[in-house]
Amino acid sequence: MSGMGRGGGRGQGIGRGGQGQGRMGGSGLGPGGECRCPNCGYTMPHQVGVSCYQQTCPKCGSKMTRP
Repeated sequence: MSGMGRGGGRGQGIGRGGQGQGRMGGSGLGPGGECRCPNCGYTMPHQVGVSCYQQTCPKCGSKMTRP
């Protein structure tokens, strides 16, 4: 057959599907887990529906992050 090229036409495309990442390149951490202060290391349980980034650390006042 002509026009097949090398590889016998078996489709060797490059893609990024199925890597299991969440929205915006995040890791899809889900509703559980904890929030951590990047400044002093304080941790607290993550509250469903409230982003860790919206909470402040009760010890030092820094914005919390998701580890």
